[in-house]
Amino acid sequence: MAGRYIPPHMRGSTGSSSAEKPMVKAERKPEDGYTLEEIANQFSFDHKKKLGTLNRASISVEEEETPNLGFVIVFKDQHPKWPPKIFCKTYLFLLPKTETLPSTPITVFTEISNLRTSENHNHHEQRFLYAGAHTITRIQYLMPRSPLLVKMLESKFTGPKNERSEEAWNKSLNMKWAVVDLNKVEEEEQGSSPMEPLKEIKKKSVSEMLEEMRLRESSGEKENGKPGGGDDREEALHGDEDR
Repeated sequence: MAGRYIPPHMRGSTGSSSAEKPMVKAERKPEDGYTLEEIANQFSFDHKKKLGTLNRASISVEEEETPNLGFVIVFKDQHPKWPPKIFCKTYLFLLPKTETLPSTPITVFTEISNLRTSENHNHHEQRFLYAGAHTITRIQYLMPRSPLLVKMLESKFTGPKNERSEEAWNKSLNMKWAVVDLNKVEEEEQGSSPMEPLKEIKKKSVSEMLEEMRLRESSGEKENGKPGGGDDREEALHGDEDR
């Protein structure tokens, strides 16, 4: 009986015709953008949900010390006047005093179109580009229910994607907002990207995650009732949309 025919390209191979090939991790390029989780990890935040439009320089800063603005995230479709203006209502205490403007350079990220992940082509995730260092050149505060605030909110939330309830409108109108002008630093004065080299995200054990949840809940109870404390200091994952 004749032996089994083996094609030339398979001769000498002990594996099956569907031999597994080692997975090669694609090289990350800055233009691919970064996820919120990667940005949070790079700046030592314990969770991406703590990120908003305005973000403090370090979460390790003692509560009694004056926290500084570390970086800005410009979420897509939330800032109709960008560039150069952003609208924000949370963490306003991080903004520098107007008499000190222009500010020192601040890192800015801008959201790009949602990308399909290689693991699940039906799943979309937010990606953000490092947009360089910017300085704050102007801050205008808009008081609750002022004509300027009404005009700004109408420009921010007008459109089919921004249908809002009366309750949501009133919530926004009853808050103090800020219009912040950002000016990009000249190319020759730009430093290196804070996202390079990219830190590896370490997976946490179940016990570590439970302990962090306990500490966050305890911290929230202590801060409740203080200016800028508790949940009022955390922005929605998608920025200042408060929907």
